[in-house]
Amino acid sequence: MFAKESDLQELVHQNPDLILSGIPEISPTLCCDTPQLVSLGRELPLASGAVDNLYVDINGVLTFVECKRYCDGRLKREVYPQALNYASDMQNQFVHYQGQEFISAFTGYLHKAGIIWEDVVGRLADDKLLSGKRLDDWKRQFYSRLEYNIKAGICRVVILCSPAPSNNFNAQAIRNLMQLMSFSERTARQYDFLLMDLRQSAGEMISKIIWRSYAYLPQIPLIAEASRDSSASVEAMRARFDALEAEQREMLDSLFEELSKRDITARENTLGFALYKSTSMYIQIFINPDTWTLVRHQIHSSESTYQHIESGKLEGLLGIHDSKKVKIESKKSSLSPKMYQVTIFPFTFGAVSKFVEAVEMLSVDAD
Repeated sequence: MFAKESDLQELVHQNPDLILSGIPEISPTLCCDTPQLVSLGRELPLASGAVDNLYVDINGVLTFVECKRYCDGRLKREVYPQALNYASDMQNQFVHYQGQEFISAFTGYLHKAGIIWEDVVGRLADDKLLSGKRLDDWKRQFYSRLEYNIKAGICRVVILCSPAPSNNFNAQAIRNLMQLMSFSERTARQYDFLLMDLRQSAGEMISKIIWRSYAYLPQIPLIAEASRDSSASVEAMRARFDALEAEQREMLDSLFEELSKRDITARENTLGFALYKSTSMYIQIFINPDTWTLVRHQIHSSESTYQHIESGKLEGLLGIHDSKKVKIESKKSSLSPKMYQVTIFPFTFGAVSKFVEAVEMLSVDAD
C-alpha cells in the first residue's frame, strides 16, 4: 500500500485519529472524552536518531510513533529498541531542567525543528474537553505535567506497521518482534507500548492493535474530572430535542420505532443519536436548536452509495429534487480515498418510511 515509509508518516501526521481509533478505550468514535493528539512534527532529531512522528495531548502525554512497512528488514529486531530509545532520549535530554528552564529548553528544541510552540498550545486549547474551562488553569497544570511525564518516562510508544506494495504482512518478523517485546516488557514501567497495524479495508484506513503492554497514563485533574462525565452535555441535547416543534419530535420518535423493527438502535450522545446495527453505521442524527438532520459520513469509494453519488443518482433514487433538503459534501486527503458526507434535513421525504429507506440506502456497503 505504501511505496515509501514517508507516505505512512505523512498520513498519520495529518490524521492522528488513525492511531487513536485502533485503541478501543480511547477511540474517538467510541469515547467522546478522548483528548485529541496534536502533532509535534515528523523526523524530530534525538540522540539516537529521528523519531518518525511525535504528538502531545492536553494531559501533557507524549506519543512516539515509529512507522515501519512490513517489507522493512529492520522490523525483526531493530525497531523495538529504536522506538524505546526515542522516549529515553527525550527523558535524558530534559531531565536536568526544571520549571521555566524546562519550558524554555523544550520549546527551543521544537523551534529548531521548525515547530512553533504557541501554535501547538493554541491547537491544544481548541480541544473540546477544555470547553468552558479556565485556560490559564489548564496551561499551568499542563506545563507541570508535561515536565513530570517526560522525566518519569510516562508516555505512549507505538510501532505502527503497514503493508507495502511488495509485502502485505510479515508473519515471521512480527512473531519474532512480539516474542522479544513480551520477554523484555515483563517488568513494571510507566509507558504504554503498542504494536499496531494500519491498512486500508473496504476503502477506509483501519488501525488495530497486534500486541500491547498496557500502562495507565494519568490525566490532569482538570481534564479527568471534565472528561468522565458527559451527562450535562447529554441533558443539553435532550433539552434541544424537547424544544423542537411537535411535528419534528413525533417524526423522529416514529423513525426510531421503525428502525428498531429492523434491529437498528439509536444511542444517545452529546450531539444527538448514533445509529447502530451490531456495529456503527456511520449515521448520526444531529439535534440542533431549531431542527434535526440525518448525516451519513465516511462514504468510501468501495460502497454502492458512493457510486450513486458519483453518478448523481442518489437524489433521484430518494426522490429528492430540492438541493436545500439534501447536502452532499466531498472530503479529500492526499493519501486517503475521496470520501463523501451526506446531510438530509427533516421533511425531505415527507414520510417516515422514506427516512427508513434513506437509512438503509446510506448504510455501510449498502447494495
